[in-house]
Amino acid sequence: MLVLVGLVVAALALTGLGRAPFIDPPEGFHAEIAREMAARGDWITPRLNGVRYFDKPPLPYWLMAASFAVAGPTPTAARVWGAVAVVGVALVTAALGLMLRGPRLALLAGLFVAANLGVFLYGRILKPDLPFVFFIWLGWLGIAIAWRAGPRPAIRGPNAAPARAPDEKRRVFGLALFYAALALAALTKDFLGAVGPMVALAVTLWWTGERARLRWFPWWGLLILGAVAAPWYLAVELQNRGFLWYTLVDNHVMNVMQQRAFPDEDVPLGALEFLAVTIGAFLPWIVAVPVGIAQTLAQRPRGPIGKLWRLVTLWGVAVVVVFTISPFKLPHYALPAFPAFALLAARAWDAALAGPRGARRVILPALAVCVMLAGVFLAMTTGVLKLGADELTSVDVATRNFSARGQSVSAPSLEAWGSIMAAAAAIFGAAAVLLAVAAWRRAISVAVVATVGAMLAFLPAAGVGMGIFADVRSLQPVANALTARARPTDLVVHEGALENSGSLLIALGRPVHVVNGLRSNLAYGATFADSRDVFWDTPRLVREWSGRERRFLVSITEPDASVVRWLPADRVHLLARSTTHWLYSNLAD
Repeated sequence: MLVLVGLVVAALALTGLGRAPFIDPPEGFHAEIAREMAARGDWITPRLNGVRYFDKPPLPYWLMAASFAVAGPTPTAARVWGAVAVVGVALVTAALGLMLRGPRLALLAGLFVAANLGVFLYGRILKPDLPFVFFIWLGWLGIAIAWRAGPRPAIRGPNAAPARAPDEKRRVFGLALFYAALALAALTKDFLGAVGPMVALAVTLWWTGERARLRWFPWWGLLILGAVAAPWYLAVELQNRGFLWYTLVDNHVMNVMQQRAFPDEDVPLGALEFLAVTIGAFLPWIVAVPVGIAQTLAQRPRGPIGKLWRLVTLWGVAVVVVFTISPFKLPHYALPAFPAFALLAARAWDAALAGPRGARRVILPALAVCVMLAGVFLAMTTGVLKLGADELTSVDVATRNFSARGQSVSAPSLEAWGSIMAAAAAIFGAAAVLLAVAAWRRAISVAVVATVGAMLAFLPAAGVGMGIFADVRSLQPVANALTARARPTDLVVHEGALENSGSLLIALGRPVHVVNGLRSNLAYGATFADSRDVFWDTPRLVREWSGRERRFLVSITEPDASVVRWLPADRVHLLARSTTHWLYSNLAD
């Protein structure tokens, strides 16, 4: 069963990774950090444009540097680790399903967790979120192994079985896996990847009436966690005094309070926006999650299986609730809850497969979702509904950031996406017909095949749509125009946060200067002496622009609000532009 899940998800996740150019932001930004790390040979302190970068730990950059050594800094080499993580998440989720109820639940959960828009798209975007989710759930698999290794009480009756003694070796292995995986999560995205699961484990042990709670937090487990994760954090602090304050206080405590000393560009979602994005990202399976939660709460938490269901439920709900009430959240913050949602939804579908009496409780909501999606895509195909930048602000962080500073961003035309929308309408329309028949006949197996099949057919089309979006948002026209003109002695200046132009640095292969770019992830790194000459003020740019040597300016700001307003008009020459970037020079071609 695990092999089948792995093959299906690998085919889904690993196909077409190089179809789209880097999307800026965030992809070129992360890829350039990995490239510079390998070029410098500094595996401790990540840097962008030579400036120290402290917002993310190094494990994703180490992995990308390894794949770049084989294939170069290409989109495929950069994205492959996120896609591999999707396969890992599916396998871990399926393994937990196998422990919880058997092969059928394992198959359903493994497919559900991958066959949704959220995991599919973020598995193809160069971000650390899916590897982070994988390590967290690898840790939960370790807890499941440890719990199942505990003593099993004797069974009374004619088929009585003696009590089983605890398997101490398996328990130790499971706990070691839990703490090692949390350490890797802390090295992948955030140290909260270690803290959050331990808090959830403690609450679950209390909720399920566990008496010997401390035995699940052994000193040697915490030692494994510290031995794997702490050396990098301590090494960075020794090389860069103040790093721990920035990471622990400014980037977390002050960020939640929205009082950061070094704010970046990211604009948080509202609570209702976050919930809407989370629900949309996990369609159609999200509609069965409440049924799975109700089934879990109706079952007494006896033995390891009961405890594990409570843990899954608590984690999934807690992740969404915590970020909903948090003042700061972005669209992808609910991803760590998706494997829990997959298991809970699979529980509801599996129960319906076991007895047709409850079939319509899962078929009818899935039918409603497919009818809705078919209608939406049909309306977009016919032009009744239009998709623009306003709609993208809830799901795309970059569009949201551009809009927050009053800059309009072009979205792909519906004509470009027309065939994809038509195909999606047909896919979900056909699924709706099959689900209607399944509801009438209470044929739950037909409903499963129809719904899973619809998602597996739709998601590759969504991948093509993502490629079209990347083409429209790519700064490649600007990068090509610059690299064709810039000589090694020409200075290049970037206006705005460099996070928006990482692939430009990859193409150029050398550092640039930055003006008006301190509202950025590099703001704290800019305080170090070796980076101060990287960041210019407007008068410095004006002086440099007025000289005889050629200067280039790449801007992410519309001309009416750009620094070009302060430059001599007769020396501002627009050479190229993309939907988000402008390229100027002080000398005409």
